[in-house]
Amino acid sequence: MTGRTRFSTMQERQKRLAQLIEQLLQEGWTQKKLAERIGVDATTVYRWLKAKVVPEADSKNFFRLARVSGGDSELLQQYLDGHISLSSYRECCENSPLNYARNLKNRPVEDIKQEVLAQITLLEPADILDVISKSANFLAAKTA
Repeated sequence: MTGRTRFSTMQERQKRLAQLIEQLLQEGWTQKKLAERIGVDATTVYRWLKAKVVPEADSKNFFRLARVSGGDSELLQQYLDGHISLSSYRECCENSPLNYARNLKNRPVEDIKQEVLAQITLLEPADILDVISKSANFLAAKTA
């Protein structure tokens, strides 16, 4: 791949990421909330939105961006590489196991617990600790 082709490919990835961020903003996210959820500075989200940079595919930021947008890093990579469209990426995300858990409200509590535990095993240890911490904070607020 020539330098010019590589540059063009990077520009396309940046453009696709900007389109994804724009869609998330249209869905009600703010740049600040996205930054907080992903664990980056708001200027990083701004640079993504302005098609200046793309997080490295093997970084936590990439993984967390995929999670926030409802997918996983593999799907996000496919979208950014141009193998699937934004609508296909978002459609796949809607049908992902992560979003499935959001629709568990009408199921028995024991089934929900088993589903949640199964999903937790897919997380990195740092993210599991984050879930535990947020759960403890949620419980403390509920009982206060």
